[in-house]
Amino acid sequence: AILPQRVWVALPVLRMAAIMTAIMAILVLAWLARALTVRWRAKSARPAGAAPIRTLVVMGSGGHTAEMLALLGGLDRRKYAPLLYAFAASDHTSTRRVVAFEKERAASDGLPQPPAYRILRIPRSREVGQSYWTSIPTTLHALFRSLLLVMRERPSLVLCNGPGTCIPIVMASWALRLSGLQHVEICFVESFCRVDSLSLSGKILITAAAVGLCEHFVVQWPQLVAKYPRATYIGRLC
Repeated sequence: AILPQRVWVALPVLRMAAIMTAIMAILVLAWLARALTVRWRAKSARPAGAAPIRTLVVMGSGGHTAEMLALLGGLDRRKYAPLLYAFAASDHTSTRRVVAFEKERAASDGLPQPPAYRILRIPRSREVGQSYWTSIPTTLHALFRSLLLVMRERPSLVLCNGPGTCIPIVMASWALRLSGLQHVEICFVESFCRVDSLSLSGKILITAAAVGLCEHFVVQWPQLVAKYPRATYIGRLC
């Protein structure tokens, strides 16, 4: 039987639709296989991978910087390298403190120069005194820039200790993980000044810990563990 003219016209369209469907199915299966591989790695004994572990350190300012440097002082640089320091674009004081810290650490270790590290910058989500309404576009901008940074640097571990700067980077790391591209381990250390309650960043990440998106939530006061059982108490850093 001779097919009607409209059927002949529709055949190329149907053929193209079948090809596109097959391609989409292959891409979905490839993504699913990759996502399952990343998920399996997250449950392994070394979810961040073998040493040296590429580590992204989110720096705050003032007391946050002092606490982070105290934490990094005990870090084995043979296991955690290179260190990628992420600063708010306007925070030049903390940058100078990190450069001085690296030089002092190298001198104390008898090294001619500091181990590999890099200085990276992202926009602030919200400046001090900025209203919440005007912070919406700046937060979205910071999130976009953080996503580009994390995609480019591909850290295996993100280490942060409370500043709002860390939230866009943590969210970008979640995107990297959930997309199946790479597992990124998150370690959050709550600030020393948080004795009985958590910071806003801490509240966000302790919630994320409940669904497995923040593997290590560390506090510096024992009473916080009683309120937040998922937290780990390590004592005071400084």
